[in-house]
Amino acid sequence: MTLLNNSIILASGSSARRVLLEESGLIIQVRPVDLDEEALRQQCESEGKSLGDTALALADAKARLAADVSPDTSLIIAADQILDLDGTAFAKPQDLNEAKTHLKCLRNRTHILQTAVVLYRGTQKIWETLAIPQMTMRPFSDEFLELYLREEGDRILSCVGAYRLEGLGIQLFSKISGDQDAILGLPRLSLLEKLRQENVILA
Repeated sequence: MTLLNNSIILASGSSARRVLLEESGLIIQVRPVDLDEEALRQQCESEGKSLGDTALALADAKARLAADVSPDTSLIIAADQILDLDGTAFAKPQDLNEAKTHLKCLRNRTHILQTAVVLYRGTQKIWETLAIPQMTMRPFSDEFLELYLREEGDRILSCVGAYRLEGLGIQLFSKISGDQDAILGLPRLSLLEKLRQENVILA
């Protein structure tokens, strides 16, 4: 479906983002980068950046690392997502006990997924966007929480917020507002529109 002889690089190891792009008909190269995300998050915090701006900074840093080892004509897509609960960021849980703690904090409250995407052509950033879907967890019981953790197991340790909406995690929620693709990590419609503007895919 690509029109030009450009390669499209996804600077991410996220299988969800890869699937979203491939389902859209794009031919991509997956090229995860080695970024010390925690150090950059701390730097952004010390500079007083919002969590949305921090997500954009993380996505931008990933794209720049990919650009350093890519042809100048390559298109590079990079993204980042931060769970924002009233200004407090949640990272991926280290183990199931931490996942339980996170879910108890999120229970019966609304959080935001600050979802940033940038597009580079070579070493030049040509576009960025930030989506902010809102997620409201229901007041689920401790019994349900224990069942959920047993059923989902280690699969949720790779997920910010300790939930997979494509699994039992959907039962944690009472309301979801915003772009479903952004919840999965990539606001696809706005990205595809930009690729059409860049004559990468047919308008």
